[in-house]
Amino acid sequence: MKTEKVPYEMQIFVCTNDRQGQSASCADNQGEVVFKELRRIAKERGLHPRIRVAQAKCLGQCNLGVNIMVYPQGDWYSGVRLENVEDLAGKYLSGNP
Repeated sequence: MKTEKVPYEMQIFVCTNDRQGQSASCADNQGEVVFKELRRIAKERGLHPRIRVAQAKCLGQCNLGVNIMVYPQGDWYSGVRLENVEDLAGKYLSGNP
């Protein structure tokens, strides 16, 4: 096993869990759409993969979804909607993490 420093300046994890209607999940609130839009913006601004936007299959709080976790900042967002993406992009995808 090899140990190295994290290769990203920042990681933004967006929950895209889909429980197929069996219980609440981030997919019920367009988790996949939120993820794709944040990643698109990161790529468009030339920040990906230095700042990595990744999908998480479950962050354990789907009843509060869409959930987003940002490292190394340690920020947590719940109830994120597509209309919140621009605010998040302004905060984390400005090019100066």
